[in-house]
Amino acid sequence: MASIYKRGKTYTANVFVLKDGERRRKTKSGFKTKAEAQGWANEMEVAKQKHTLTFNSKTPFTKYFDDWVEIYKKPFVSYSTVQWYKLTSKHLHKAFGNIAIEDMTRTRFQKFLNQLGKKYAIETTKKLKMHVSQMVNSAIAEDVIIKDFTKGTNTTGLAGKDRNLKFLEANAMKQLVDRLVSRPVSERPVTDMMILSGLHTGCRYSEIAALEWDDINFTNHVISINKTWDNPRKIFKPTKTKTSNRMIDVPQTLITDLNEWHKLHPNTSFVFTGYNNFPPTNEAANKQLTRNLKEINSDKMITFHGLRHTHASWLLSQGVDVKYVSERLGHSSIEITLSVYTHLLQSQRNEQANKSVALLNNL
Repeated sequence: MASIYKRGKTYTANVFVLKDGERRRKTKSGFKTKAEAQGWANEMEVAKQKHTLTFNSKTPFTKYFDDWVEIYKKPFVSYSTVQWYKLTSKHLHKAFGNIAIEDMTRTRFQKFLNQLGKKYAIETTKKLKMHVSQMVNSAIAEDVIIKDFTKGTNTTGLAGKDRNLKFLEANAMKQLVDRLVSRPVSERPVTDMMILSGLHTGCRYSEIAALEWDDINFTNHVISINKTWDNPRKIFKPTKTKTSNRMIDVPQTLITDLNEWHKLHPNTSFVFTGYNNFPPTNEAANKQLTRNLKEINSDKMITFHGLRHTHASWLLSQGVDVKYVSERLGHSSIEITLSVYTHLLQSQRNEQANKSVALLNNL
C-alpha cells in the first residue's frame, strides 16, 4: 500500500514492501500535485509486483562509476582504455559531484552531453556516453536503479581532425622509407626499425612492440600478429579483436632487414628491444617519427598510428581490394574500413564513374 500526504506546498508519496524480512519504505517528495504523487506510487507498486523495486542507497553516481571501473573494467582492459575511463570519471565528478545515482535523469544526463559537445569532438562525447551506458546496465542488473537514464539521449560535438592530416601522401611515404633505409641496419635506432615495420604492415604500435622472433616466418615472408604489448604494465595482452589475430604478408626488403636485425640481436625475446630489455615506448617511437618527418621536410606530422593509416591509404590508392585491406588491418568488419577510408574510396569511385561514362559514350 502507498501513502500520500501534503507537506507544505508539495506532496510526498511512500511505498512499503517486505524486503529481506524487513518492512522497507521507498519515499519521494516534491510532487506539485497529488495526482503526480499517486502516479509515481502506482509505478512503484507495479515495480514491487515485478520484483524490480529498488531502494535509495544514496550512493553518489560518480562513486558508483569509479567502483564499477575498478571492479569490472580495470582488470580486463588495456592501460590506454583505463585512461579513457579516468577521463570520463573526471568529467562526471565535475558535472555531478555527489548527486545520487538514483537521482540521475535523462534530462540531467542530456544537459551534460550538450555541454561536452560544445568543447569536445563528437567521437569523445560518444565514447563518454558509451562508458556511462555500460555502467548503467550494470547498475540495473544489480537493482541499484530501475531505468536507463542514458537511453534516448543524443551526442553532439565538434568536428574531428581532418583525416587527411593523419596519413602521409605517397611521395612523403616514399621519402620516409628512403630516409629510414639510408642508414645500414647496424646503425639504425630500434625505433626506426619499428617505424619501418609499421609502414610495411599497417600494424598498431602495441602489435609491433609485442613481436617476438617466433612471430616472423623468414622463409614465407609472413608476420604473425597474435598479441599486443601493454607497455606501462609490461605485460602481453590479447589483440584488440579476434580478427586482429592475423598473418600479414610482407615484402622481401623488410624480411631482409629483419633478418640482419636478428643477427645483431640474437639473444633478445622481443624483435624490438630498448635499453631496458623491453620495447621502446609509444612516446619514444613518436618522437623518432617526428624527427624523421622533419628531416624530409614533411608538410604533415603524424603519429605512429598514422603509419597504419598511411599503409592502408596507399594500398587503397593503388587499387588493392578493400576487403583484403580490411583483413590486413585486422578490422572486425569491412564496414569499419569503409567508414575510416571513405574519403579515399569516394575519390576512387569518382574515377571509376568517369571511366564508365567515357566507355558508355563510345557505344
